Amino acid sequence: MNLHSDYPFWLIKDGIYNSYPKLSNDIKTEIVIIGGGITGALISHKLTQAGFEVIVLEKNHIGQGSTSASTALIQYDIDTPLFKLNKIYGEENAEKAYQLGGDAIDKLEELTNKFKDKADFKKHKSLFIASYKKHVSEILVPEFEARKKAGFNVRLLSEEELKSQFGFSAPGAILSKQAASINPYKLCNYLFEEVASKGNYIFDSTEIKEIKQKGNKVFLKTFDGIKIEAKHAIVACGYESEKFLPNKVSQNNSTYAIISKPHKEKIPFINDTLIWETKSPYLYIRTTSDNRIIVGGLDEEFQDPEKRDKLITGKSKILKKKFNKLFPEINYDIDFAWAGTFSETKHGLPYIGSCNEFQILFAMGYGGNGITFSTIASEVLKNIITKSKNSAIKIFSFDRDTLKK
Repeated sequence: MNLHSDYPFWLIKDGIYNSYPKLSNDIKTEIVIIGGGITGALISHKLTQAGFEVIVLEKNHIGQGSTSASTALIQYDIDTPLFKLNKIYGEENAEKAYQLGGDAIDKLEELTNKFKDKADFKKHKSLFIASYKKHVSEILVPEFEARKKAGFNVRLLSEEELKSQFGFSAPGAILSKQAASINPYKLCNYLFEEVASKGNYIFDSTEIKEIKQKGNKVFLKTFDGIKIEAKHAIVACGYESEKFLPNKVSQNNSTYAIISKPHKEKIPFINDTLIWETKSPYLYIRTTSDNRIIVGGLDEEFQDPEKRDKLITGKSKILKKKFNKLFPEINYDIDFAWAGTFSETKHGLPYIGSCNEFQILFAMGYGGNGITFSTIASEVLKNIITKSKNSAIKIFSFDRDTLKK
């Protein structure tokens, strides 16, 4: 196996779209966004559409961090099941968080319709499968009931129904009709192209050293001593966002993925279905537009890139073995393998908004739902900046633990 980690599949497949200049002069703007991945792309695009003057700063190269390492399963599901989230934040807030995920899928479909190839956006069904027999009664049944009550189009499948309809065995599953997949690296680049075409600026190879708020303005300085002045700063640099916070609010994890060589024909049963499981950390599976199969999971606490990447070969073998156990009749030849890093919060909800200082905003802690939550964040942050009402602001705030249960 010729395994890669430095170059995730999307980057190898699509190559470098655009190169942007390094910021070399002091600059003033309305909004500065730190982070040139899919989160920064969706937020900058939303704010550009709203008429704001925006600049984006990426310390490496646009879209080549966690975005290009993403497996891009787009679901309304949150890593904490709805029935558990109900007990933590109350039914109204928990259901709203899940419903916003569903809305985000529809908004992404509408957004990608403008692009010739839709950034490979494709609607899917989703299967949340029981890893063990006991998880049917402990997780699937209460989760199914919670989702039905919240208005989601879901079915609870028995082991026999799962086998007959999808060709593999598990003790049971929840079938959802609302999910999708996408090429995140492609979408990221498409959005930044539009942002730049509207007169806003994107800079890469530009790393921020410090952010300070003075009065109603924000002042930033790069490691090269370049100064940026803005009315608002948005920190959207994935798992590195926490370094700009006074306290630790999330945990960084490594995740691993493999992708097969293309199959000559569409893969039976699973071509239009995303699959993930109740076990934690969970296994997840999706297909691509060129009939490949992505398998990911085996998450663990992040240490450093070198230690993470040394585990790729071993993790790849385990992922393939897990896939073969579910689908022994499907040939799986690994083409590429890679690792990525993401941050997650205690209960699976991201932090979107200000921590202590209103002019400095964050979008972080997405867990396994980066693209869905990035779409939500773009709307929530626009509402915060324009001082518009949005019930989601409280749900994703840093002080959400004060929500009534």
